[in-house]
Amino acid sequence: MRSKGKKAGSSLVLWIIGVYLLFPLFLTFLYSLFTEWMTILPKGFSLNAYVELFQDVYFWQSILRSLIISIVPIAVCTIVVLLAMYVIIVYLPGLDKIMKIVCTIPYAVQGVILPISVLGLYANAPAPFSNRVFMLACTYCIVVLPYIYQGVRNNLNAVHAPRLLEAAQMLGAGRFYTFWKIILPNIMNGIMVSAMLAMSIVFGDFVIVNTLAGNYFPTGQMYLYAEMRQSGQHASAVIVLLFFVTLMISLAVFGLQKNKKKGR
Repeated sequence: MRSKGKKAGSSLVLWIIGVYLLFPLFLTFLYSLFTEWMTILPKGFSLNAYVELFQDVYFWQSILRSLIISIVPIAVCTIVVLLAMYVIIVYLPGLDKIMKIVCTIPYAVQGVILPISVLGLYANAPAPFSNRVFMLACTYCIVVLPYIYQGVRNNLNAVHAPRLLEAAQMLGAGRFYTFWKIILPNIMNGIMVSAMLAMSIVFGDFVIVNTLAGNYFPTGQMYLYAEMRQSGQHASAVIVLLFFVTLMISLAVFGLQKNKKKGR
């Protein structure tokens, strides 16, 4: 009886938290469906905001740019950190403290400080360092570094990577085979969670992309900022669609991971 009561209480708490988090999004969606909301009840039901957005090529181009600038830096950062942390945990554990300090430095240079510093340092540098999109991608690698590092480090420690490597070598498996076929599949779910967290941060960023790229690489957040100046209804529709895009990406990624598990 107590276990059932605790389970029901936990479910109730989760439902309350879920409603609390989704309620602002619901109101935003509701506001996007009406042309006027000056009193308690809205007036003028209309889907014009969504129709115009779906017909706007510039909107979909901005979404595509957001996806590209979110996926590429995270993929590069994940590969580099994963290989570095694997070597450190398995072969050079003494460097773990130094790696932790280096990877947590970006926490202290958030906001407008980082893009202005990068712009001042590399604006007159030779190509490709002076390219705005290249600077933006490298800056996002720095921004997501702490999140990727924590995810990779925690998962490598959770599966006891050194012990797995020793056991596999005793059975005749090579180091590369052990990493690729044994260790990596066991930590992939945790890495994907960290990557999705990092992607949500990059996908929702406005300060860095506006400072570094500006009109060179307008993303979904810059499109939203422009719409906020013109129409609250259109801006609300953009917010809902951006949330839907990120939700679909998350469901697709975790769906692929689930299918891989079933395939095994």
